[in-house]
Order: sequence, then C-alpha cells, then structure tokens
Amino acid sequence: MKKYLLSFAVLAMSMAMFNSCSKDKDEPVPELPAIITEAAVENITIIDGEGVTIAPSYNFVDEKTTYEWSVNGKVIGTDPTLKDYKLEGDGEYTIVLRVTSAAGTSRKEFKVTVMENLKTVDFEGSYWTKLIDSKQYNGPLLYGENAKDYAWTDEATQLSGGLTLAWGGEWGFAEGGTAISNYIDNNTLEHATYEYQLAVPEGNGSKNFAVVFCDAYIHFPDGQKHIIKSMDICPTTYQLGVTKFGNESASALTEKGSYLTLVVSAYEMIANEDGELEPITVGTPLNIDLARDGNIMETWTKVDFSALGEVYGLKFSMTGSDVSEWGGINTPAYFAFDNVVVKF
Repeated sequence: MKKYLLSFAVLAMSMAMFNSCSKDKDEPVPELPAIITEAAVENITIIDGEGVTIAPSYNFVDEKTTYEWSVNGKVIGTDPTLKDYKLEGDGEYTIVLRVTSAAGTSRKEFKVTVMENLKTVDFEGSYWTKLIDSKQYNGPLLYGENAKDYAWTDEATQLSGGLTLAWGGEWGFAEGGTAISNYIDNNTLEHATYEYQLAVPEGNGSKNFAVVFCDAYIHFPDGQKHIIKSMDICPTTYQLGVTKFGNESASALTEKGSYLTLVVSAYEMIANEDGELEPITVGTPLNIDLARDGNIMETWTKVDFSALGEVYGLKFSMTGSDVSEWGGINTPAYFAFDNVVVKF
C-alpha cells in the first residue's frame, strides 16, 4: 500500500510541474517600447530661431514608461512629445530619444539641420527703380532742393541708407552717401570723370545696385543689431578709370607701393558731450584693397563681412597712397555694392 501511495505522490508532483511549465510558456514575453514616426520626421531642416517639435506615437508603453530627449548628452525633455525646442546656432544636430519600460529601453535618433536665417538686399523692384536718378550727375533726386529727402530702406531687413548731408545737404550726393543706380559703362579710359559717377563697368546678374561716395553709412534704424554676412563689391567706372590710368587730379595706382583701400567699420550711435547722438566707430575695421601694388579690383567680388560681428550700422571710408596736400586722397572715393546678406 505504501508503494502505491509513493507512486501517486510522484505522479502528482510531475503533473504540478508540467502545469507550471505550461503556464510559463503561455505568458507573453514583455516587448520593448516601439517608437513610431514618419521617415520625414527623422531628418528635419529648420531656419535658425525656429523651434523643433517631434511627436512620435508609441506601442508597448504604459503609465510607468519614461521618456528622455537629449542633445550631446544634455537632457532637453522628459515628455512623450518634444515641443518647440530651439537649437542654438546653425549647423547639424542629433536629437536622441530614449523610451524605457519594464522590458527595457528603445532608442531613436533624429537628424536636425538648422539653417541660418538670412535675408538678401538685392535692390531689385519698383521701389528701388524710383530711387535711380535720371542722370548720373546733377540729377533732380541727388542734387538740388530734393536731395535732403533722398533715403532708402529695405522692407525685409530694414537696412537703410541715403545721403550724409555732411555740409547741410545743399550739395546733395557731392557731400557723400549711398545712391541707388543701374548704370553700366565699361569705358574706363574715356569716362574717368565724375559725370559717370553712378556707373559700374559690368552688371552683377541683376539690374540695380548701390553706389557709395566719400564717407557714407548704412544702418538698421530700429536699433536692432544684425550680422551683415557678406556683400558684393565693385569699383565704379569713374574710380576704376582713374585707378588704372590716372587723370589731371590723380595718379594711376599701378606701381609698387600704391594702394586704395576701402575701410568698413562697425558703428553705434553714442551721445557726445552735448548729449547729441552721433555715429562712433567701434571694434576693428575691415580693410578691403581695391588696388594694391598694381593689383586692381575690376569686377564684382563677394566679400565676407561677418568678422565685424553684430552691428547697428556700417561706415564706409577710403584711404589711399595718392594723397593731396590737404590730407585727403586724390583717387575718387567711389565704389558699388550689391546683394547684402543679413543674418537674423
């Protein structure tokens, strides 16, 4: 009888173990969290200053699941959705999402390209065309009683310029400033005279550009500072003709030691002793050789201005090797600029 009882006990234990194993096999194995996004979300391009929003959907998560968003090891969010996060500066970034549940951690990367917020002043359109004088010298816009009102502002960037009115404005553009032009004339030999002061020797792929004479300024009148990344620079027909061939007032700058340099300085409006605001140059200026040792700039040239940093405005002036007895340069102090790229 004892033998039968022992056999029954062994059988019962075997059945219990079999039932236990069967239950283990029937229970589902916990799955890792699944992060679901559209392919376009995994490679994002935005403009500097815009925020990034990423809203994945998830499977195999519950109320105990945790979320971690990070960039370069820095945690930037702990919610299921990353909302309007702003990355600092242009470049390429990798945002990493880690989702952790009882089953473990899932990971997903999102590539984000941040492009600079750039706007270009190209001087094209009807607004700019109306600012071009009907003749290059002694026209009704840049000379005479209307000259004091000559000014321009780019709507998109608020970059502004006009005449300096250095002597009160009676002499118009002859006192310095920035004038809008579309005159093209490559006859630098015969037209090396101020009567062709608004012309450049070649086009720049568009119709209009700005011409600077003497000391002149461009600025942002709203008081905000911006980086002027670059602009295209070109000699005028008059300046280039005198630089290459000279005239009765100035020598050609074709010999070793000769030069003509455009000096570009950042400036701010600072109160003087009388409490009046006046433009004061700040920082280290940018020097651009229009001619040096016989090497002469003759075509449109893109110049990087970003080294000047954020500026309220720019002052243009010139220095040269051909100097008069009064200390000024004899070479005509003209140049043209176009395609001003402003970073916001």
